[in-house]
Amino acid sequence: MARLSQEKINEIRQSVDIVDVIGEYLPLEKSGRNYKALCPFHDDKNPSMSVSPDKQIFMCFVCHTGGNVFTFLQEYLKISYIEAVKKVAEMGHIDLSEYHLEVEKRPEKKEHVALYQMHQEAQKIYSYYLNTKLGLEAKTYLLNRHFTDELIKEFQIGYAPIDPVLHTAFTKLEYSEIDMVKSGLVIESNNHFDRFNDRIMFPLFNQQGQVVGFSGRIYKPTQTDSKYMNSPESDIFIKGQTLYHYHQCREAVKKAGFVYLLEGFMDVIAMYKAGIENTVAIMGTALTKGHIQALRRLTNHIYLCLDGDHAGQVAMSKAARELEEAGFKVQIIILPDGHDPDEIYEEHGQSGLEEALRKTMKPIEFLMDFEYQLVDSLNYDDRKNYLEKMCFEITQIKDDIDRDYYMHILSQKSGFSYDIIQQRVAGMKPRAEEEYVHREVKKTIQIIDKYNKAEHDLLFYMLNSKDVTLKYEAKAGFMYNDQYRIIASYIVDYYRHHNHLEVADLINGIHKEELIQTVVEISQANLPIQYEEKAIDDYIKTIAANARKMKKEQLLEQFNYILDPSQKAQILSEIVKLENEKESL
Repeated sequence: MARLSQEKINEIRQSVDIVDVIGEYLPLEKSGRNYKALCPFHDDKNPSMSVSPDKQIFMCFVCHTGGNVFTFLQEYLKISYIEAVKKVAEMGHIDLSEYHLEVEKRPEKKEHVALYQMHQEAQKIYSYYLNTKLGLEAKTYLLNRHFTDELIKEFQIGYAPIDPVLHTAFTKLEYSEIDMVKSGLVIESNNHFDRFNDRIMFPLFNQQGQVVGFSGRIYKPTQTDSKYMNSPESDIFIKGQTLYHYHQCREAVKKAGFVYLLEGFMDVIAMYKAGIENTVAIMGTALTKGHIQALRRLTNHIYLCLDGDHAGQVAMSKAARELEEAGFKVQIIILPDGHDPDEIYEEHGQSGLEEALRKTMKPIEFLMDFEYQLVDSLNYDDRKNYLEKMCFEITQIKDDIDRDYYMHILSQKSGFSYDIIQQRVAGMKPRAEEEYVHREVKKTIQIIDKYNKAEHDLLFYMLNSKDVTLKYEAKAGFMYNDQYRIIASYIVDYYRHHNHLEVADLINGIHKEELIQTVVEISQANLPIQYEEKAIDDYIKTIAANARKMKKEQLLEQFNYILDPSQKAQILSEIVKLENEKESL
């Protein structure tokens, strides 16, 4: 079978509009000629990603992630380049059946390979035992809880028997005792034993769909241990980055336009029983920045539905604020009687759960109700403190009509007049929006010398003109900035086959992420597209002057270390020649 040519890759890229593709994953707003969005690749609070329909590229002006449609899908979906090409081909209805496409597997850290393998093996072993005589009682329990065979298969549920089956299997497979313990599946002692025994096992997956941990549930009335036991954190299982059902829900979230954020995996399974698949769960932990980053890759619209008890409502209040501050649109669902989705489904079935999920409220409404429950209505100080808190929350509302509406609601609840509340809100400042500084991006102040600027600006015009590129090749042909030199060579090569350069296609032939980002940044430079020949000549002269300067420094360094008079004379002759070239320009 044929391999994909660069021309075919370009054809695939040109079969879609980057605005349409990114728009399927992120809400885009028109901004002049371009579109903008909250960047999903860092903790973005103000839209900092720009999508250019003219150049068919995107770029974040904070974390500097940028590229074409393939780059976006690679980064956003955490897939390989070939997988991104295949996905775009499907979107653009390009038939690739005659091509040989090897899907590249993302490299795993060598020390983690054994941990992933052991978890995959454990999942197979647990699934096997659920369907044996040893797992019969556990299987019966699941069937009585309305778990069908299809549901068990979908969530890959299994059973951990009493005997240490994992340690025995891992020993036969020649895994080291150290790796067994590091996996969290085996506990170290004089006689190593399995962490989980006589429990129903629910595998936990990372964002790529690999098993990284387990949650084991008791199922007998006689069992007195904790209802759930989870894998400890390990090199591959980080709770703050793990959302249950994440890798399985993408299509359902895309179709629905939002995701239900739930408490635990049993809630996800209950929703699945009711035919609702756009769900993820934080599995009992507090919402983290890792969770928020992952959610941003799914949608910007969250239906928050944590447990209805007091602890769950406190968590809901905190999570709603964090999500709103991160730029998400949030709706809150309060389930009746402090129940969770699993309990509602068991008691009222699918229709009862669907009805409960339809009752949504805005975070400000939830917060006003939740905080009011803590107020002694006969205590003046309680009511005044409540008023202060809620007035501050109302200042965060941007819409004047919404703000007025909630001031009226607050007046009814607190017993204070609307006029007092209006004055209080007017006198408060909204929470200052922090200027985002990405912790992983260390912004260093660089003094850009004239030589570096000349190379940068010349590259901009080379991206936009074949004539400029030909002039560079004839009169300079070299840049001292390593990245710029490599990019210039890509541009020169591109124009050997084309008269007009498409930045999005140029990127297809570059496989180093830092080079792609530099190309995108240069292409977005704030320079006029139209140029004067003198300006281009000046750039080339400046670059040539830098070449002479660097060459002279090298010759002087050699001169200082050479003793032979004839060699010294030759070096001096070369230096004089360089000086003459300078004067002739």
